[in-house]
Amino acid sequence: MQTPLTAAFRFVLLAAACMTMVGCAAVDLFPHERRAQLASTKGTITLPEIQAQVRRQIDPEGRYTAGTVLVVTGTDIWTSTLLRWLTPLDEDRQQFRAELNLAHQGIAFTFLNGGNKGHIIGFDGRSYSSEGGRIVYKKRTSVALYLRPLQNYLEWHQTLIQHPSLEFAGFETIDGTDHWVLYATEGNTQHLAGFDQFLVYVNAQTKQVAFVEFTLRELMKSYKGVVHYRDYRPVQGLRMPHWVGIADAIVNPDFDHYVEIDQIIFPSS
Repeated sequence: MQTPLTAAFRFVLLAAACMTMVGCAAVDLFPHERRAQLASTKGTITLPEIQAQVRRQIDPEGRYTAGTVLVVTGTDIWTSTLLRWLTPLDEDRQQFRAELNLAHQGIAFTFLNGGNKGHIIGFDGRSYSSEGGRIVYKKRTSVALYLRPLQNYLEWHQTLIQHPSLEFAGFETIDGTDHWVLYATEGNTQHLAGFDQFLVYVNAQTKQVAFVEFTLRELMKSYKGVVHYRDYRPVQGLRMPHWVGIADAIVNPDFDHYVEIDQIIFPSS
């Protein structure tokens, strides 16, 4: 469990990190120049054709969309102890079990090593912890800013391909491999400060999501990152990545942390 000093130190670090970005303009992942450049590469393939090809590869039976719970066991590995201190984690190599609600925002995270071994924290729109076998809701910024994105990182390779605002932007060659680039936003692109954006890069050969470029306005308007998906393996009729890394770029990335996944289970299947 966190001591008052530990909790206070985490809060100071988080506040300092956020204050450094105050006043920064909202980053735009898909400005007019980028949109025009990609549009010239579209060719004849359409978004529905891309979505169909991806679904046939990663979820041919529609099991993910029909599921209710996903359980992931793995290790979240941090390259910087200082950055890890902005989270509720104890270890630079934090072993965990995460139970994700696939119907809506909801993640329960169990520590499997370190000082909090066996302790459960969660986020379902509000942050909470399990104390004495009961759920106690308590506002903890570090929990919300870690668990909410973590659930997204573990799901975007499946969910963004069905995003209601998704559009086909064009082709891009990355390290010699062609990728379909898809764009989605949570709201009006004329008001970027209030809505997140996503660029989804699908490997045109494997038909699997390779990267997701994203914003995180909740943390800071100028923040953007890239999720790298690797090591896709069969999981109960689907194909799921077993390596998920969070970095600053697609090419020559500097990873803040990455998750090595040991097991993925759909308990209701």
